[in-house]
Parts: sequence; C-alpha cells; structure tokens
Amino acid sequence: MTILIEELTREAARQAYDAGATVILPTGSIEQHGPHLPVFTDTLLVTHVAREAARLVASRQSGRSGPPPVLVAPTLHTGVSHHHLAFAGTMSLPATVYVDVVSELVRGLAGHGVARILILNGHGGNEHPNGTVVQRMVHDEGVPVVIASASYWTLARDAMQALGVYTRYEHVPGHAGDFETALVLALRPDLVHLEARRDPLAILQGLAHTARPGAFARAGGTTDNAAGADGEFGKLILEAAVSSVADYLEAFAKVPPASGS
Repeated sequence: MTILIEELTREAARQAYDAGATVILPTGSIEQHGPHLPVFTDTLLVTHVAREAARLVASRQSGRSGPPPVLVAPTLHTGVSHHHLAFAGTMSLPATVYVDVVSELVRGLAGHGVARILILNGHGGNEHPNGTVVQRMVHDEGVPVVIASASYWTLARDAMQALGVYTRYEHVPGHAGDFETALVLALRPDLVHLEARRDPLAILQGLAHTARPGAFARAGGTTDNAAGADGEFGKLILEAAVSSVADYLEAFAKVPPASGS
C-alpha cells in the first residue's frame, strides 16, 4: 500500500486509519527564494523529507502486516509568507486564515479516526501558526487526537550538528542561503541558478522571533549568498533529516492515544 493518502481509495484510507497509522501533514510555502532558487523550495524540501521518512519507517518495520505505519497527507503548499510579498512569485495566506485552514485539515483527519498527527513544517513563517493550531486543537477544542508540530530541521538538529552543518553554514535554515541552496542542489539541481547568487544586505538574525516590516525586501530576499552551497553535502543533510524524522515518528507512535480517539 502506498504511503500517500492522495493515492489511496477511501476503503484503504479507512483501513489505515483504523490500524492506527500516524499521519504527517507537511506545510510549505510558495515564496521568493532569492534570484537563484525556485519559489516552491520550502514545499519541495518538506515534501521530500516527509515522504522519505514515512518510507523509512515502513522499511524498518518490513515484517509488519497491514497498512503502512505512517501516511503522508498532501503538502499544504501556501504558507504564511506576507514578509516576502515584495517579490514576484510569492503567494501567501494571512496567519489567521492559515491557522484556520490547518485546523480544519486536522479536524477532518481526527474526525475520521486518525489518532496521531505530525504537522511537519518546511517554512519558518509557519512555525508559530502551526504551534497555534496544536494549542487550539488540544486545549481550546479538546479534539481527541495526539498532535505535534515541528520543522524538519529542528527534529534533525542533533544529526546536523554531528555532520558539522552549524559550523559550515552560518544561517540554518536561513533563507535562500547556503543551507537551502545545498538541499535544492541535492534534489533539483536543474532548478538552481548559481550564477544569479549574490550577497544580501544586512538582515536581523538571532534566537528571538523578530519581525520588522520590509526587512527581506531591504536585504534583497536572502540571508546569505549561498557561496558555500554543495549538493553532495546537501544530500547528507537530507539523509540526516529523513532519518531523524523517522526516529521521531517511531517514538511518536508509542504515545498513548487521546481519550475518545
């Protein structure tokens, strides 16, 4: 059986949900990624990590009978990207609308009996809204589902640390810099225009979640110039991300279901 919900019949979906499959809901974006990367960069990367992690979990449990232990929902392509609207190609939802959209998708899955949902994120602007969805579902509405949200680079932090990613690249994940460019080079080098890379102007970075109107427009749309991007290293990062997300999913599956699910 496929790990993609979109390829299932309704009967196969029912069987998988009843068997306790975890569902990954990937969230990405359609937004400018500098002059050298495609606007679906975040969607491309999180979709790859989600699907490969689900396949890895299934392969680790190859002796298991029945439906796959993890299913992947269609990626939500459009995210919270208003801070990139100064550049063509960007499509965005207001944060409040985005939270409503993701909440409704979660309600639908939970209503069909899905016991565990991981909102796996690939775009920085979605992180806080995704957290709001989790709070709304569990604490405001009491939806009977075990739900988590995380960006793939957060789940892979230890593995990337071991690879030396944080030593090699200044901004992780950054925006359209070394990190993301390396990953797109690993997956779709045909879509990367390295000759168009350029130095960004200063942009505020740090541990705090800081927003400043027009910051990305003034910086030219990137956090760093991707001079150190390497597709082969990008493949190693993606492998680490896939393995880390698979590890998390296996641990997540052991969390007792919510009452009523």
